[in-house]
Formats: sequence, C-alpha cells, structure tokens
Amino acid sequence: MLRLARIVLDPGPTARWSPTIALLAGLALLAARLWLGWAFLRTGVHRVATWDSQSFLFSMVHPVPFLPAEIAAPVTTAAELALPSLLILGLLARPAAFGLAVMAATIYFVVGQTPEGIENGIALASEQFPWMAVGLAIAAFGAGPLSLDALLRRYVDERPPLASRK
Repeated sequence: MLRLARIVLDPGPTARWSPTIALLAGLALLAARLWLGWAFLRTGVHRVATWDSQSFLFSMVHPVPFLPAEIAAPVTTAAELALPSLLILGLLARPAAFGLAVMAATIYFVVGQTPEGIENGIALASEQFPWMAVGLAIAAFGAGPLSLDALLRRYVDERPPLASRK
C-alpha cells in the first residue's frame, strides 16, 4: 500500500532538481494546473447551475455515443468537478490530469465527430489540443514541488515500514 502511495503521490522529477530550477518548474506546473483545472471546473459548476438543461444538451447538442444522456450528464459533471479540483490542489494530480486529457480527447475525437457535435462546433482543436497536451505533460511530469502530492509524498517517504514500527 505504501508503494502504491509513493507512485500515485510522485510529484515528478522536479524533486531531484536544484532548488531554483525546481521552484521555477513548480511555478510553471502550478500555472498549468490552475489553467487546465479552471477550464474544466468552470464548466462543471455551470452544468450544476443549469442542471435542468443537461439532459437536453447531452442528447441533442453534444451526445456521448453509446451512453444515454441520463448517465452521461451526471458522470461528466462529477468528473468536471472532481478532477479539476484535485488537479488545482495538486492532490492525485497525475491521474486527475490524465483524466482531463482523456476528457478533452473524448470531446474532440468522439463527441465532436458526431453529427450533432459537428453541427454545434464542439470539436475545437484550439481548445482541446492544448488541454490534452497540458494534461499529458502534468501526468508525465507530476504536479511539482508546489502541490499536496509533494507534501504528502514527503510524509509517506518519512514513514518507516510497518515491520519496523512498534
């Protein structure tokens, strides 16, 4: 379990860089996390505020193929609230960033290619490609030293194995 926590909470290679470079990289990763997280969180909050129209939107404007609107709306909304929140905090940032990259790819390559998606201009490469790239970069590099992942990882690394605890 401790091994899994170390993997999931890995803040990335910046932890091994010089302090100045790590701080600069941490600031860049923080900016990337805030930018990507805010784009999706804002959409999730808007979905909650306009919940009555979500069934219509997911069936007529941007349907998710093979997924009924009654399922797609709450699942997508939950993801658009949870994943960006985790990413902004830098908690479980790698899986959260990867999840948002997958969502952006789904918007572009799946939803945007449906007749409704084409008609309504859902697939905007100028939006989804940068989201995919930043999400994959954070998934690869981690959240950086300015994250809860880095803080928790230090705590996990300091804990002795269960066998040596008394």
